[in-house]
Amino acid sequence: MTDAASQELRTAVHQQIRAFNDAVSPHHRAMRQAGVEKLDIFLYDGDGKLRGALVASTYWGWLKIDDLWLEEGLRGRGYGRRLMAMAEAEARARGCRQAWLRTFGFQARGFYERLGFAVVGVLEDYPPGDAFYWMRKDFDGQEGA
Repeated sequence: MTDAASQELRTAVHQQIRAFNDAVSPHHRAMRQAGVEKLDIFLYDGDGKLRGALVASTYWGWLKIDDLWLEEGLRGRGYGRRLMAMAEAEARARGCRQAWLRTFGFQARGFYERLGFAVVGVLEDYPPGDAFYWMRKDFDGQEGA
């Protein structure tokens, strides 16, 4: 037991898990061969300053949203909804049928629920006194965010 393992050693362990997944899961193997498609949308102001972004990827017929961020002054003005709609439209064009993301209780759960996402998993008391949520949205029969 140690609290000082090198990053190289930690990476080696992770690579063993990836090798196992590739050996037993044709989906993992195919994804690593074809690669994950990035889907990133950046919002700049007239001076070229980054004011918001959506960072995501698509694979296995899913849109995976990693990060959605807006400068505080832009929140609540429709920019987040537009970034999500743009990402969903592109994901659909890529053949995706679902989206998933993670969020904390103090972040944007309500925002995502208003866009049609539903909680599929929760880790209570993480961080203490709050919760961590896994959310998904099915695109079938829906017109977008």
